[in-house]
Amino acid sequence: MKKIKTRIGILVILLTVFTMFASCLNDDDEPKDKQKTVTLYVSATTGERTGMTGTPHECMLIKEKGEKTWEPCEFNGIKGFTYEKGYEYELLATKTIYANPPADGSSYDYTLIKVVSKMAKGNE
Repeated sequence: MKKIKTRIGILVILLTVFTMFASCLNDDDEPKDKQKTVTLYVSATTGERTGMTGTPHECMLIKEKGEKTWEPCEFNGIKGFTYEKGYEYELLATKTIYANPPADGSSYDYTLIKVVSKMAKGNE
């Protein structure tokens, strides 16, 4: 009888350890990055942005469709897109919203899908 109880005890312990191990493999609880397609507008004029050094530098101005205000964005802030000053753009882009953004970085980024339009703008 003692042997049976010991074997059952060992079996319960092994089953518990296996269950705990299997639950660690399940990453469904991990937050996941989200992606969506957005329309971006890029201004023909540039703006200014203050970096981590505290020194202001030139940058492009962007806004998503439906937004009213222009936001500063680094010239390399849209992957696959090359900005030319004096041109106004409409872009189709993928916006990736990070579930776990880096502490010193943005919580999202843009990747160019295509340039919908590019129009030269004079000094207004």
